[in-house]
Amino acid sequence: MTGITSHQKNLGENSLAVRNKLIERTANSEKIATKGQAVLAQEIVQTVDLPHQIYIDSAEGPYLTDLDGNQYIDLTGGFGPNVLGNKPEAVETALSAQIKKGWHYGIPSDGQAHLAQLIKDSSPSVDEVMFCNSGSEATMFAFRAARAVTGKRVIALFDGSYHGIHDYALIRADSGSDRSTPSSIPLGAGIPDEVSKDLMLMLPYRDENAFEIIRQYKNDLAMVVIEPVQSSNPRLDNKEFLNGLREVCSECDVLLMFDEVITGFRIEYGGCQEYYSIKPDVITYGKAVGGGMPIGVVAGSKKVMNSFSGAENTPAIFAGGTFNGNPLTMAGGIGALEYLRDNKEKIYPYLHKQGDRLAKEINEFCSMNNIPAKLMNAGSMMHLIFGGEVVESSRDIDRSYYKLEKEFYLHLLGHNVIVPGIHLAFISYAHTPEVIDDVITAFKNTFEDLRNDGYL
Repeated sequence: MTGITSHQKNLGENSLAVRNKLIERTANSEKIATKGQAVLAQEIVQTVDLPHQIYIDSAEGPYLTDLDGNQYIDLTGGFGPNVLGNKPEAVETALSAQIKKGWHYGIPSDGQAHLAQLIKDSSPSVDEVMFCNSGSEATMFAFRAARAVTGKRVIALFDGSYHGIHDYALIRADSGSDRSTPSSIPLGAGIPDEVSKDLMLMLPYRDENAFEIIRQYKNDLAMVVIEPVQSSNPRLDNKEFLNGLREVCSECDVLLMFDEVITGFRIEYGGCQEYYSIKPDVITYGKAVGGGMPIGVVAGSKKVMNSFSGAENTPAIFAGGTFNGNPLTMAGGIGALEYLRDNKEKIYPYLHKQGDRLAKEINEFCSMNNIPAKLMNAGSMMHLIFGGEVVESSRDIDRSYYKLEKEFYLHLLGHNVIVPGIHLAFISYAHTPEVIDDVITAFKNTFEDLRNDGYL
């Protein structure tokens, strides 16, 4: 929890006040934090830690309520799944009906075929579907399938990307390497150096030199993997680059995978495939597809998906899991996707309109007040980036603003708006224009607090 230290006695009036306010109103969260510290090696991944620890008791629509009864506007979105907001009626009804029948069988139920058909119908890129339990599992299985089908070993990722927590995904660009020819290193301990050196390839994001690197390594390269909208750099002006990537992958006989774990059923009902009118060979989904339940999905062309069954003499991979396709997740996903499908003509224009409005008003405020920050957004997903430079890739993000950034989100929490520690924020269909107005006001008040205390 955030306490008052001797160092913090030098804080400005607003910065000290928000710390006192948060401490005084979250006594029950403090008790749980103390309890958890005694038994939990890790409570939540460090990248999503809050600036002041709170624990959630309930959620409804655009709001979260903590153990002490404090209500917050939720920009966490469950880390992305909650396109319809918290506890949407369509999903709640589907889950309630399934719970009455049972929530885990092991033996398949009819839900898998139903949800798979919804996913297939959403995109012309999808011939077949395989279910697992997380986005990380989905990318892991997709990498394995690509290697099996092509007989090649190397998978290429882009600088600034995120594809999950398995060894082949936890690879990042060496910040000391050239931005147009980045080298890769493991992210965290416990991953052999051979993974990044021999089995993975790092590509520069939004840089056409990536196409030349693909041509150079095409004989070893099984698949190129990209977030069509990067979570670290959310923006929609990627069509030209993605078209070029599709062309060079086809030219070089290299599979192209869109990792739509975050963007699938959020940017559009058909994800970024629909938004950009591009057809990848492989797609991974997660988050929104489960309606808030744990899920991962590998989907794509029959050529690649045959690796899960061994059909048509395709080399078969091993894939499975105790909870794969479990009936409760299938029910939640069906409830969510059917509602999104039936109301997509209203939902997605609304999300784009409100996301763009939020970004426009914050960016105009920052520009008029000489505040070095920009709210980047791709429809309903957004990231406030501090610094005055133009951001083309994650290499352009100025890390020297870390202290200011941390203070910003502490004050924002004090104004009753939650953004997770990774600072990727989401709005939902449940965020009414009035709620968006409240978010805009909270952002502006937070900037004023920081300016009054000398941070800006």
